[in-house]
Amino acid sequence: MLYDRTYMQSRLSPKLRCLTDYLILLLIIFFIVQSLLKFLEFDTSILRFFGFSSSGISSGFIWTIATYAFLHEGPFHLLFNILGIHFISRNVEETLHRDRYILLFLTSVTFGSIFWFFFNSHNGFLIGTSAFVMASLTLFCLQKPNTPITFLLFFVIPLSLKPKYILYGVLGLEIYGFVFSELQNTGNIAHTAHLGGMLAGFIQSSSLFNSFSLPKLSFRLFNERNGGNKKSHTTKEYTINHELPSDLEIQVDKVLDKINEKGFGCLTDEEKALLEKAKSLFNSKHK
Repeated sequence: MLYDRTYMQSRLSPKLRCLTDYLILLLIIFFIVQSLLKFLEFDTSILRFFGFSSSGISSGFIWTIATYAFLHEGPFHLLFNILGIHFISRNVEETLHRDRYILLFLTSVTFGSIFWFFFNSHNGFLIGTSAFVMASLTLFCLQKPNTPITFLLFFVIPLSLKPKYILYGVLGLEIYGFVFSELQNTGNIAHTAHLGGMLAGFIQSSSLFNSFSLPKLSFRLFNERNGGNKKSHTTKEYTINHELPSDLEIQVDKVLDKINEKGFGCLTDEEKALLEKAKSLFNSKHK
């Protein structure tokens, strides 16, 4: 069994539309709306109804425990969070089932707001997506603790480190900032929210969440735009040519069904290698 070249290439190519892309788009839209309201001097209202604060919770604005993540103090605050989401969260999404990625976002912003509330109950508003960025960083470092990665220090100096050392360093900085800055009311960085997000990432690194899934109708738009029957949709997407060994044929068929149901990001390294093997066999037979 061999799959059509166009189908295989489209399945193995990076997905342009994913949850990370939608999140970044939402953050930009919220920031534009927030900026317009600020220009019209309604910024206090949007902070009150969507930013997280003790007064908002007292007024019954329970939704602010999560909606605060879509607001930002300024363009640089937004830019740093978008960069973190683009470079870190995107890589995390590729290793997680869609539902677990959504759970990571919800738990990180919730833990972040709860942690912040305990130490800042009478100190302004909490806004920003930093808790999710920290949760993504924590989960990424725990997934691949000893695989060296190279990044640009100060965007100039190339530096290679093992992720576990990056995690230790970030955790130390956040604890230091919490003790010597946030507790002393000498800064405006919500280190407690960051620590709450890191705890969410640590918890999700546990195998307890491997079988987690949202209700079937949740976020169906992201993966099944037409909402049709999965099996009939799958049979129309590829053609079959009996040129592969039967055992490989069965394995590839299962992997493609999994992609159609859950997306490419849910595949294991072994399943991705299997698709690469099938692709290589196809290319070698048609040169």
